Amino acid sequence: MSRFTQAAATMHTLSLAAMEEASRLGVRDADIDHLLLALTLDADTGGQVLRRAGVDLDATRTAVEAQHAGQLQAVGVDAPSIGPGRIVFHETEGYDWTDRALAVLRAATGGGRQGDSAAVLRALLEEPSGLITAILDRLAVTADDITVQLDEVEAAARPLQRQREISGISGSRSMFIPAAMTDVWTLLSTADRLPDWDQSVATILPGPEDGPWEAFAPTTAPDGRPLRRKPAFHRLRVTRSAPQDPTHVAWRFEHPDAPNANPRLLALALEPAAGGTQLRATLTWETRPRGPIRRALRSPFAPLLRGLVFIQLVQVESGISRVFR
Repeated sequence: MSRFTQAAATMHTLSLAAMEEASRLGVRDADIDHLLLALTLDADTGGQVLRRAGVDLDATRTAVEAQHAGQLQAVGVDAPSIGPGRIVFHETEGYDWTDRALAVLRAATGGGRQGDSAAVLRALLEEPSGLITAILDRLAVTADDITVQLDEVEAAARPLQRQREISGISGSRSMFIPAAMTDVWTLLSTADRLPDWDQSVATILPGPEDGPWEAFAPTTAPDGRPLRRKPAFHRLRVTRSAPQDPTHVAWRFEHPDAPNANPRLLALALEPAAGGTQLRATLTWETRPRGPIRRALRSPFAPLLRGLVFIQLVQVESGISRVFR
Protein backbone atom coordinates (compact mmCIF):
# COMPACT_ATOMS: atom_id res chain seq x y z
CA MET A 1 0.00 0.00 0.00
CA SER A 2 1.39 3.41 -1.00
CA ARG A 3 1.86 6.17 1.55
CA PHE A 4 -0.96 8.19 -0.04
CA THR A 5 -3.37 5.24 -0.08
CA GLN A 6 -2.54 4.31 3.50
CA ALA A 7 -3.05 7.87 4.72
CA ALA A 8 -6.34 8.23 2.85
CA ALA A 9 -7.65 4.94 4.27
CA THR A 10 -6.63 5.91 7.81
CA MET A 11 -8.21 9.36 7.60
CA HIS A 12 -11.44 7.92 6.22
CA THR A 13 -11.70 5.30 8.96
CA LEU A 14 -10.86 7.67 11.81
CA SER A 15 -13.19 10.35 10.45
CA LEU A 16 -16.08 7.91 10.37
CA ALA A 17 -15.49 6.65 13.92
CA ALA A 18 -14.87 10.13 15.36
CA MET A 19 -17.99 11.60 13.82
CA GLU A 20 -20.02 8.63 15.02
CA GLU A 21 -18.77 9.37 18.54
CA ALA A 22 -19.63 13.07 18.12
CA SER A 23 -23.14 12.13 16.99
CA ARG A 24 -23.72 10.25 20.27
CA LEU A 25 -23.36 13.59 22.05
CA GLY A 26 -25.53 15.55 19.64
CA VAL A 27 -22.69 17.66 18.21
CA ARG A 28 -21.67 18.15 14.59
CA ASP A 29 -18.04 19.25 15.09
CA ALA A 30 -15.65 16.34 15.69
CA ASP A 31 -12.82 17.52 17.93
CA ILE A 32 -9.55 16.02 19.19
CA ASP A 33 -11.32 14.14 22.00
CA HIS A 34 -13.49 12.40 19.40
CA LEU A 35 -10.33 11.62 17.43
CA LEU A 36 -8.85 9.99 20.55
CA LEU A 37 -12.03 7.90 20.92
CA ALA A 38 -11.76 6.89 17.27
CA LEU A 39 -8.16 5.76 17.80
CA THR A 40 -9.25 3.43 20.62
CA LEU A 41 -11.20 1.54 17.95
CA ASP A 42 -8.34 1.43 15.45
CA ALA A 43 -7.20 -2.03 14.40
CA ASP A 44 -3.67 -0.93 13.56
CA THR A 45 -0.69 0.16 15.67
CA GLY A 46 -2.26 3.31 17.12
CA GLY A 47 -5.26 1.52 18.55
CA GLN A 48 -3.28 -1.50 19.72
CA VAL A 49 -0.87 0.67 21.70
CA LEU A 50 -3.68 2.65 23.32
CA ARG A 51 -5.61 -0.44 24.38
CA ARG A 52 -2.46 -2.08 25.71
CA ALA A 53 -2.01 1.01 27.89
CA GLY A 54 -5.56 0.69 29.21
CA VAL A 55 -6.96 3.45 26.99
CA ASP A 56 -9.96 1.57 25.63
CA LEU A 57 -13.29 2.92 24.39
CA ASP A 58 -15.37 2.70 27.57
CA ALA A 59 -12.66 4.08 29.86
CA THR A 60 -11.89 6.93 27.46
CA ARG A 61 -15.56 7.84 27.04
CA THR A 62 -15.81 8.14 30.84
CA ALA A 63 -12.63 10.21 31.04
CA VAL A 64 -13.77 12.56 28.25
CA GLU A 65 -17.13 13.13 29.92
CA ALA A 66 -15.47 13.78 33.30
CA GLN A 67 -12.96 16.19 31.72
CA HIS A 68 -15.66 18.29 30.06
CA ALA A 69 -17.74 18.33 33.26
CA GLY A 70 -14.66 19.43 35.20
CA GLN A 71 -13.98 22.24 32.73
CA LEU A 72 -17.52 23.55 33.16
CA GLN A 73 -17.31 23.38 36.95
CA ALA A 74 -14.01 25.29 36.85
CA VAL A 75 -15.83 28.29 35.37
CA GLY A 76 -18.77 27.98 37.74
CA VAL A 77 -21.15 26.05 35.50
CA ASP A 78 -22.71 22.99 37.12
CA ALA A 79 -24.71 21.67 34.20
CA PRO A 80 -26.53 18.35 34.69
CA SER A 81 -25.30 15.59 32.44
CA ILE A 82 -27.98 14.28 30.09
CA GLY A 83 -25.78 11.39 29.00
CA PRO A 84 -24.94 10.28 25.48
CA GLY A 85 -27.45 8.86 23.04
CA ARG A 86 -27.05 6.32 20.29
CA ILE A 87 -24.90 6.77 17.18
CA VAL A 88 -26.91 8.68 14.55
CA PHE A 89 -24.13 9.75 12.19
CA HIS A 90 -25.36 7.40 9.44
CA GLU A 91 -28.85 8.90 9.72
CA THR A 92 -27.85 12.58 9.73
CA GLU A 93 -25.49 14.96 7.96
CA GLY A 94 -23.56 18.21 8.41
CA TYR A 95 -20.51 16.89 10.30
CA ASP A 96 -17.02 18.38 10.08
CA TRP A 97 -13.69 18.53 11.91
CA THR A 98 -12.70 21.39 14.19
CA ASP A 99 -9.66 23.41 13.16
CA ARG A 100 -7.42 21.87 15.83
CA ALA A 101 -8.46 18.34 14.83
CA LEU A 102 -7.62 19.14 11.20
CA ALA A 103 -4.24 20.45 12.35
CA VAL A 104 -3.54 17.11 14.03
CA LEU A 105 -4.47 15.17 10.90
CA ARG A 106 -2.24 17.41 8.77
CA ALA A 107 0.64 16.93 11.18
CA ALA A 108 0.23 13.15 10.83
CA THR A 109 1.14 13.37 7.15
CA GLY A 110 3.87 16.00 7.40
CA GLY A 111 7.52 15.84 8.32
CA GLY A 112 8.04 12.40 6.83
CA ARG A 113 5.19 10.80 8.77
CA GLN A 114 3.19 8.12 6.99
CA GLY A 115 -0.35 9.20 7.87
CA ASP A 116 -1.15 5.86 9.52
CA SER A 117 -2.85 5.57 12.90
CA ALA A 118 0.48 5.57 14.76
CA ALA A 119 1.35 8.90 13.12
CA VAL A 120 -2.07 10.31 14.00
CA LEU A 121 -1.60 9.20 17.61
CA ARG A 122 1.84 10.83 17.80
CA ALA A 123 0.45 14.08 16.39
CA LEU A 124 -2.46 13.95 18.84
CA LEU A 125 -0.10 13.51 21.80
CA GLU A 126 1.77 16.63 20.65
CA GLU A 127 -1.40 18.76 20.32
CA PRO A 128 -0.73 21.89 22.43
CA SER A 129 -4.15 22.61 23.97
CA GLY A 130 -3.62 20.22 26.89
CA LEU A 131 -7.00 18.48 26.47
CA ILE A 132 -5.55 15.11 25.49
CA THR A 133 -2.98 15.25 28.29
CA ALA A 134 -5.76 15.97 30.79
CA ILE A 135 -7.88 13.09 29.52
CA LEU A 136 -4.93 10.71 29.71
CA ASP A 137 -4.20 11.89 33.26
CA ARG A 138 -7.68 10.71 34.23
CA LEU A 139 -6.72 7.32 32.81
CA ALA A 140 -3.43 7.28 34.77
CA VAL A 141 -1.42 7.29 31.53
CA THR A 142 1.04 9.84 30.23
CA ALA A 143 1.87 10.87 26.68
CA ASP A 144 5.44 9.76 27.29
CA ASP A 145 4.23 6.26 28.28
CA ILE A 146 2.35 5.90 25.01
CA THR A 147 5.19 7.35 22.94
CA VAL A 148 7.61 4.80 24.39
CA GLN A 149 5.23 1.97 23.51
CA LEU A 150 4.81 3.33 19.99
CA ASP A 151 8.58 3.39 19.57
CA GLU A 152 8.86 -0.22 20.77
CA VAL A 153 6.09 -1.53 18.53
CA GLU A 154 7.27 0.27 15.42
CA ALA A 155 10.88 -0.81 15.98
CA ALA A 156 9.78 -4.44 16.11
CA ALA A 157 7.45 -4.22 13.15
CA ARG A 158 8.34 -5.88 9.86
CA PRO A 159 6.72 -5.17 6.49
CA LEU A 160 4.05 -7.72 5.71
CA GLN A 161 4.13 -9.40 2.33
CA ARG A 162 1.09 -8.60 0.29
CA GLN A 163 -1.15 -11.60 -0.21
CA ARG A 164 -1.91 -12.65 -3.74
CA GLU A 165 -5.32 -11.51 -4.82
CA ILE A 166 -7.79 -14.34 -5.09
CA SER A 167 -10.15 -14.81 -8.04
CA GLY A 168 -12.59 -11.95 -8.45
CA ILE A 169 -12.61 -8.39 -7.18
CA SER A 170 -11.40 -8.70 -3.63
CA GLY A 171 -10.12 -6.74 -0.66
CA SER A 172 -9.31 -7.33 3.02
CA ARG A 173 -9.35 -5.14 6.08
CA SER A 174 -8.41 -5.58 9.74
CA MET A 175 -10.90 -4.25 12.26
CA PHE A 176 -11.12 -3.89 16.01
CA ILE A 177 -14.48 -4.53 17.64
CA PRO A 178 -14.91 -3.41 21.28
CA ALA A 179 -16.65 -6.56 22.51
CA ALA A 180 -15.82 -10.07 23.66
CA MET A 181 -15.09 -12.56 20.90
CA THR A 182 -18.02 -14.81 21.87
CA ASP A 183 -20.44 -11.88 21.56
CA VAL A 184 -19.01 -10.85 18.20
CA TRP A 185 -19.19 -14.45 16.98
CA THR A 186 -22.83 -14.75 18.03
CA LEU A 187 -23.69 -11.60 16.09
CA LEU A 188 -21.80 -12.51 12.93
CA SER A 189 -22.76 -16.17 12.72
CA THR A 190 -26.53 -15.78 13.19
CA ALA A 191 -28.56 -15.32 10.02
CA ASP A 192 -31.44 -13.37 11.53
CA ARG A 193 -28.98 -10.78 12.91
CA LEU A 194 -27.57 -9.88 9.49
CA PRO A 195 -29.84 -6.80 9.24
CA ASP A 196 -28.25 -5.50 12.47
CA TRP A 197 -24.88 -4.93 10.80
CA ASP A 198 -24.99 -5.60 7.02
CA GLN A 199 -26.44 -2.63 5.13
CA SER A 200 -27.33 -4.78 2.13
CA VAL A 201 -29.90 -6.78 4.13
CA ALA A 202 -33.07 -5.16 5.47
CA THR A 203 -35.06 -8.27 6.35
CA ILE A 204 -34.36 -11.99 6.36
CA LEU A 205 -37.02 -14.69 6.44
CA PRO A 206 -36.89 -17.72 8.75
CA GLY A 207 -35.31 -20.73 7.10
CA PRO A 208 -33.59 -24.04 7.79
CA GLU A 209 -31.05 -24.03 10.60
CA ASP A 210 -28.16 -24.22 8.11
CA GLY A 211 -29.83 -22.16 5.36
CA PRO A 212 -30.13 -21.03 2.71
CA TRP A 213 -32.23 -18.03 3.67
CA GLU A 214 -34.32 -15.62 1.63
CA ALA A 215 -33.64 -11.96 2.34
CA PHE A 216 -34.59 -8.56 0.95
CA ALA A 217 -32.51 -5.47 0.31
CA PRO A 218 -33.44 -2.15 1.97
CA THR A 219 -35.75 0.26 0.17
CA THR A 220 -34.63 3.32 2.13
CA ALA A 221 -31.25 4.62 3.30
CA PRO A 222 -30.58 5.03 7.05
CA ASP A 223 -31.43 8.73 6.75
CA GLY A 224 -34.82 7.92 5.23
CA ARG A 225 -34.03 8.66 1.59
CA PRO A 226 -35.63 6.20 -0.86
CA LEU A 227 -33.19 3.88 -2.62
CA ARG A 228 -33.57 3.16 -6.31
CA ARG A 229 -32.90 -0.45 -7.16
CA LYS A 230 -33.88 -2.64 -10.08
CA PRO A 231 -36.56 -5.16 -9.07
CA ALA A 232 -34.24 -8.08 -9.89
CA PHE A 233 -31.85 -6.91 -7.16
CA HIS A 234 -34.42 -6.64 -4.39
CA ARG A 235 -34.42 -10.31 -3.38
CA LEU A 236 -31.34 -12.08 -1.98
CA ARG A 237 -30.34 -15.68 -1.39
CA VAL A 238 -28.07 -15.91 1.64
CA THR A 239 -25.94 -18.93 2.47
CA ARG A 240 -23.38 -19.54 5.17
CA SER A 241 -20.46 -20.96 3.23
CA ALA A 242 -18.18 -21.94 6.08
CA PRO A 243 -18.68 -24.56 8.81
CA GLN A 244 -19.59 -23.44 12.32
CA ASP A 245 -16.29 -22.45 13.87
CA PRO A 246 -15.83 -19.93 16.70
CA THR A 247 -13.06 -18.18 14.77
CA HIS A 248 -14.41 -18.05 11.20
CA VAL A 249 -17.65 -17.42 9.38
CA ALA A 250 -18.41 -16.64 5.73
CA TRP A 251 -21.59 -15.41 4.08
CA ARG A 252 -22.49 -15.63 0.40
CA PHE A 253 -25.07 -13.25 -1.12
CA GLU A 254 -26.68 -13.89 -4.51
CA HIS A 255 -29.56 -12.38 -6.47
CA PRO A 256 -31.73 -15.29 -7.65
CA ASP A 257 -33.73 -12.99 -9.96
CA ALA A 258 -30.52 -11.74 -11.63
CA PRO A 259 -28.59 -14.94 -12.45
CA ASN A 260 -25.83 -13.08 -14.30
CA ALA A 261 -25.04 -10.81 -11.34
CA ASN A 262 -21.81 -11.39 -9.46
CA PRO A 263 -22.20 -13.11 -6.06
CA ARG A 264 -20.69 -11.41 -3.02
CA LEU A 265 -18.68 -13.42 -0.48
CA LEU A 266 -17.85 -11.95 2.93
CA ALA A 267 -15.37 -13.98 5.02
CA LEU A 268 -14.72 -13.02 8.64
CA ALA A 269 -11.88 -14.30 10.82
CA LEU A 270 -11.92 -13.55 14.56
CA GLU A 271 -9.28 -13.66 17.25
CA PRO A 272 -9.20 -12.28 20.80
CA ALA A 273 -7.47 -8.96 21.39
CA ALA A 274 -6.88 -6.68 24.35
CA GLY A 275 -10.17 -4.95 25.11
CA GLY A 276 -12.18 -6.76 22.46
CA THR A 277 -11.88 -8.72 19.23
CA GLN A 278 -9.59 -8.41 16.24
CA LEU A 279 -11.48 -9.10 13.04
CA ARG A 280 -10.16 -9.70 9.54
CA ALA A 281 -12.82 -9.19 6.87
CA THR A 282 -12.32 -10.24 3.24
CA LEU A 283 -14.89 -9.17 0.67
CA THR A 284 -14.89 -10.76 -2.77
CA TRP A 285 -17.16 -10.10 -5.70
CA GLU A 286 -16.92 -13.37 -7.62
CA THR A 287 -16.68 -12.68 -11.34
CA ARG A 288 -18.47 -14.75 -13.95
CA PRO A 289 -16.50 -16.18 -16.89
CA ARG A 290 -16.16 -13.43 -19.50
CA GLY A 291 -14.81 -13.19 -23.00
CA PRO A 292 -11.47 -11.51 -23.78
CA ILE A 293 -13.11 -8.20 -24.70
CA ARG A 294 -15.04 -7.96 -21.41
CA ARG A 295 -11.88 -8.85 -19.46
CA ALA A 296 -9.90 -6.18 -21.29
CA LEU A 297 -12.55 -3.56 -20.62
CA ARG A 298 -12.56 -4.38 -16.89
CA SER A 299 -8.83 -3.73 -16.40
CA PRO A 300 -8.97 0.11 -16.56
CA PHE A 301 -11.69 0.09 -13.90
CA ALA A 302 -9.76 -2.12 -11.45
CA PRO A 303 -8.64 0.78 -9.18
CA LEU A 304 -12.20 2.10 -9.00
CA LEU A 305 -13.56 -1.36 -8.19
CA ARG A 306 -10.98 -1.85 -5.44
CA GLY A 307 -12.00 1.53 -4.03
CA LEU A 308 -15.64 0.44 -3.94
CA VAL A 309 -14.66 -2.76 -2.11
CA PHE A 310 -12.77 -0.66 0.45
CA ILE A 311 -15.86 1.51 1.05
CA GLN A 312 -18.00 -1.60 1.50
CA LEU A 313 -15.54 -3.02 4.03
CA VAL A 314 -15.60 0.25 5.97
CA GLN A 315 -19.41 0.01 6.04
CA VAL A 316 -19.14 -3.56 7.36
CA GLU A 317 -16.76 -2.41 10.11
CA SER A 318 -18.99 0.50 11.06
CA GLY A 319 -22.09 -1.70 11.14
CA ILE A 320 -20.53 -4.34 13.38
CA SER A 321 -18.90 -1.80 15.69
CA ARG A 322 -22.12 0.21 16.13
CA VAL A 323 -23.91 -2.83 17.55
CA PHE A 324 -21.52 -2.86 20.51
CA ARG A 325 -21.19 0.91 20.95
